[in-house]
Amino acid sequence: MGSGSRRHLVKLGALAISAALLTGCSTGTDSAGGGKNIRMLVNITPVLTKQFYKDLVAGYVADHPGVKVTIEAPTGRGIEDTLKQQLAAGSPPDILAGGQNTALAGQMAPLPDAQWVKDSPFAEASKLDGKVWMAGTGVQLQSLVFYNKDAFTKAGVTSTPKTFDEFTAALRKLKSAGYTPMQTGGEWTTGAQALMMANPNVMNTEPQWYAKRNKGSVTFAGSNYAKFLDVYQSWIKDGLVPKDANGIKYQDMINNFTAGKSATMVMGNWLAASLADAKPGFDAGVFPVPTFDGSTPPQAANPAMPYSVLKSSKHTAEAIDLVKYLVSDKKAVTKGLSAEGNFRTGYSYKATPLTNDIAKLLDAAGGKTVAIGPGLGDNSSPAGFPDELNTQVQSMYLGTSADKVAGAMDKWWSANAPK
Repeated sequence: MGSGSRRHLVKLGALAISAALLTGCSTGTDSAGGGKNIRMLVNITPVLTKQFYKDLVAGYVADHPGVKVTIEAPTGRGIEDTLKQQLAAGSPPDILAGGQNTALAGQMAPLPDAQWVKDSPFAEASKLDGKVWMAGTGVQLQSLVFYNKDAFTKAGVTSTPKTFDEFTAALRKLKSAGYTPMQTGGEWTTGAQALMMANPNVMNTEPQWYAKRNKGSVTFAGSNYAKFLDVYQSWIKDGLVPKDANGIKYQDMINNFTAGKSATMVMGNWLAASLADAKPGFDAGVFPVPTFDGSTPPQAANPAMPYSVLKSSKHTAEAIDLVKYLVSDKKAVTKGLSAEGNFRTGYSYKATPLTNDIAKLLDAAGGKTVAIGPGLGDNSSPAGFPDELNTQVQSMYLGTSADKVAGAMDKWWSANAPK
């Protein structure tokens, strides 16, 4: 285990002890007759609704009399924020669904050394101190450019861009044709989109970049992160992204794209499901984020629908059994994969043409993936990295320069990196 991993575990371990002193264990209400209530805190999205999770666990509940599963949506700013609130209040859930931040690992019970865990996507990569604390359902790609084919035709863009220079040129044509060239927004999306575009260009040559930044052997200012920020700054200056992006909500981003107002939108493969539901009046396409040299990029990827069991659960065995069901039962896994258009070797479902096109992009990249967000295992960022980057990128809309953002990120990382 790297020093960073140990730091996370020590830091979160202290929080876990504090929570234990406050509460002793989960406060989920069991039935008077001995029935066990498993509480799941889940990551809610436009596709992964509370009802979706209720339907997902219905098969397990039907086969396990005496077990009840309660689905809980975040009440704070997100799943991690809500978990911290619940720990402080002495009422943590039994299972965490989503929020695969390595900094949370210290709160989780190790999963068993079983084949179903080893078969779970990214489980081994997430290992800390030799223990697996998270099991994913599939592979989620997060460096895709969705585009309006009609807009490209109207603007005279005849091929999908392979380099950032080509992409910028295409965005200029789309602006002249009357479209918002690239749909951006506020909330969590500004920094997330920046990572989606930058990470394939950083980690295509330095796959362990987060680990190297922890050791101080690489910097934002000296890497392709800085080069990307320069490009992003030019987009803001030239009006190729909305100037009021910080005030645009995620759902409004989707609505603008499906309404045909914006021509491109960088997002993960889950957007394909939203587009299928919205049935936009144009043909949507997808291509990988550009690279600086025009080479085929790896896909930035994360575990799709990952699950962890809280150490504080008083129903650990039952909670782990439910996680096993969610990541290994054929019907449950397929339902999870199809909901967001995720992927897993050996599983298939009736996919939309757009999702099939996304699968071809992964094939074209030779199946190669790189880290996104907080990363995994020893190749992880300090806790809070995506949020800090989001804040810094959003500040560019208020006039902060690209070089100052890169410098601020180096300063923040150095202050928060494991010692």
